[in-house]
Amino acid sequence: MTKTKVLLYGLFLLTVVRLSAQSNALSDSPYSVFGIGIPNAFSTGKTNALGGAGIALKSDNSLNALNPASLGAMPVKHFFFDIGYTSQYTSLSQGSRNGTQSISSFSNLAMAFPVTKESAVSLILAPYSKVGYNLSGVTTSIEGSTSFYTSDVEANGGVNSLDLNYGYSFWDKLRLGVTGTYYFGKTEQTTYNDILGYSLDIQEESRYTGYRLGAGLQFDLNQNISLGSTLKLPATLETNQKSIISQDYDDDITDETSLDNFDLPLEIGFGLEFKFGKNYAFYTDYIRKSWSNTQQADALDYYKDQEEFKAGITFTPHPGGLYYWQNIEYRAGINYDTGYLTIEGTDIDQYSLSLGLGLPVSRSGSKLNLMYSYGQNGTRSNNLVFEKIHSLSINFSLDGIWFVKSKYN
Repeated sequence: MTKTKVLLYGLFLLTVVRLSAQSNALSDSPYSVFGIGIPNAFSTGKTNALGGAGIALKSDNSLNALNPASLGAMPVKHFFFDIGYTSQYTSLSQGSRNGTQSISSFSNLAMAFPVTKESAVSLILAPYSKVGYNLSGVTTSIEGSTSFYTSDVEANGGVNSLDLNYGYSFWDKLRLGVTGTYYFGKTEQTTYNDILGYSLDIQEESRYTGYRLGAGLQFDLNQNISLGSTLKLPATLETNQKSIISQDYDDDITDETSLDNFDLPLEIGFGLEFKFGKNYAFYTDYIRKSWSNTQQADALDYYKDQEEFKAGITFTPHPGGLYYWQNIEYRAGINYDTGYLTIEGTDIDQYSLSLGLGLPVSRSGSKLNLMYSYGQNGTRSNNLVFEKIHSLSINFSLDGIWFVKSKYN
């Protein structure tokens, strides 16, 4: 932990947030100052509009990135491709101060293909966490003096994940899957200090790398009810930092050092799929992340166990119908997250509501998935930041068929 970040954590409650647009940042939340940033909440296909639920959802007509076991249901000779993009507009308030921010960013790139009649593999690239904040007017006393100096801080970047998944189907009802994840990325933070008329700028580039293993299962109780579960083992991200200190009347100082590793917690998830005939399907998930077991501590000792509750429902008027509107899938979802941050005894939780559409773009099963969500994060108490977040996501979920001879010459 660097002295600069300790200073930021200790003064987080006293900062004045610069409320302006950040088109170059991957996040627009001042809460991304903690750890490796804000976790990415978006995934592939239709699960975004289901409140993020889908642990029990099979990959039978599109790629589900939430459970590797879902690949056991992938049809033979098909190829799934999914690419996503998100945009967010955030309204922030802290005490009497208000402002807005907006960002847009890539959310995922994924593909899957069968290996045998019973198994398939997928490769998924997505952001794991996002950093992007501007803090201005941070006032700090000069040790041994009655004078103060001010600082402005800006940061961006994040950590990415590359998943290799494999799923296998047993007896048409049980599916098991394994996943291996490689994490990589960097965050950049620049602190501009004005000390008694002299400038002192500190640029810090932190790089993260690590590996993680996970597993999943799905079991069909009958044609209408399926259960799912996922497990992600604890992992460690190695952290290295390069610092450049620029000051008036002197040469730059460059330093490279290894920082304390960042630990990822044990994650356990459970999911349910319940179908009502051919028109309706209901999904619900519960996920627990044991952050307290990582025994990580910073100036505010903010880590706590995290719980996520997700639920969503879909409706298709007439699947396989002759008319286009009969095959549109309507979706809605809700998500509540207790969060993993506790700042001076105050939990930073969030919730969101989502609506979405699955618009067919071909008879093979390809869809254009659209989602809008409204969420709230943080709190106004204890001079913390309260966020109202409007999100839009678009996913092209393509389903291609391989090695099928043309019926016409």
